[in-house]
Amino acid sequence: MGHIVVSAPGIERFHLLERLTRELRMRSHRVTMLCLDATEDTFWRAQGFTTELARPEQPIATDAPLPALAEDDCRRRHRMGHRRTHEAVCARLAALLPGLQRFLQNAKPDLVLLHQQRSSANRLVHFLARQAGLQVVWLGEGLLPGTIQLDEEGLDGNSRAARRSAMDYRAVDSDDDFLHAALAGALGHNQPPALARRVVQMPPMLGRLRDAFRALCNQGPRAALAAITAWRRALPVLPEPRRRSDLPPSPFVAVLLQRDDDDRLTLDAEDAPTPTELVTAVQSAARTLGPNWHVVAVLPRGGLQSHELARLRRMRDLRIECADAALDTAAAAAAIVTINDRTACTGLLAGTPVVHLGSAAYGVPGVAVRGQLTTLPFDLRSALASHQPELQRRCLTWLLRHGHVWCSPEAPDHNGIAGLLLELERRIGDRGANRARLHYRAGPAWPLAVEGRP
Repeated sequence: MGHIVVSAPGIERFHLLERLTRELRMRSHRVTMLCLDATEDTFWRAQGFTTELARPEQPIATDAPLPALAEDDCRRRHRMGHRRTHEAVCARLAALLPGLQRFLQNAKPDLVLLHQQRSSANRLVHFLARQAGLQVVWLGEGLLPGTIQLDEEGLDGNSRAARRSAMDYRAVDSDDDFLHAALAGALGHNQPPALARRVVQMPPMLGRLRDAFRALCNQGPRAALAAITAWRRALPVLPEPRRRSDLPPSPFVAVLLQRDDDDRLTLDAEDAPTPTELVTAVQSAARTLGPNWHVVAVLPRGGLQSHELARLRRMRDLRIECADAALDTAAAAAAIVTINDRTACTGLLAGTPVVHLGSAAYGVPGVAVRGQLTTLPFDLRSALASHQPELQRRCLTWLLRHGHVWCSPEAPDHNGIAGLLLELERRIGDRGANRARLHYRAGPAWPLAVEGRP
């Protein structure tokens, strides 16, 4: 029997974490939710989970890189250079550290699981777990719809994949059938039937009021309201009707835009340009390719801020597409420019050259071109001229087969949960669970229908 600690379990990922925890318990494993926030603790306790709340204590001497972690949090909040914000985050981390360190040393879990949240507190848990000699694994939103990243170092720009070179893939065998199926599954919006959801239990009003009062004192009225209604983030989101895209027939460069609260943008890209600056630079670069080249800007899921969207709409010779068209646009474009949006992976599967301005798991020289805003015309021409299909296939085969689990974060299915269980149990060793009964197949539910693939 193994002991798995889930750090900072996000309420919005209730369906995935609940199904994963249920299966782990059925296989005789023990799971503890390590909550870094009182609101999370109140929610997960109301669902019947074993929880451990990290409480602030008197700071102690430590070699943990608290200033660097606090700096990342300031980036996420767009508060770089704000001394008071940096000092406040450092003080909070220092207060959380003694309790986290004591819990990890006493509990001695076989694995610490960190899911999606790249906050400074969660990365502090990563540091302390490694310092205590514990195994760590990160799970997060994958490069393709219906997939989950899996890495021991972090997500996206913090992952091991983001630091690899072309030489690391020299011994990888490419799997064309697998990659063709992955592209077809993405463009066909094919997802396997999801597992049934458990009913979400609303936490007691007294606990929610207590959390709201604490949030009001520490962060203000907006945080207090969020604490009262936090449990609603676990409810299923109704799918919106898809909109049809209207892409130009002539060659075009797709610009994959990102929200300013995207962790990939705030943590993995230094001095990232605004959407308007990026699109303007791409338009200038596209004009150097020829008079018949167009530019298509793809909005992120959730949209942009109103003033940024208004600026884009005033730009001439620019076609704007909604997020529903992102996959089709990436596959049909003659080239892609983005900071580090994950949809660029779909473009790579379709053979589309990619220029990225920030760190990304697919950002391997020869697979994609790392560019800069000031040299974008040269970078775009370089991407169009330096196509290395065999290296791309090797890199994508490894990333999507071994660096990802084919499981939807929002609607997990039986095959995906089995894949996550196998990955977790492989790291903790056989603790009495009967692993032989699990069967997992990497790839989409359709058209990759060949059983028994590795």
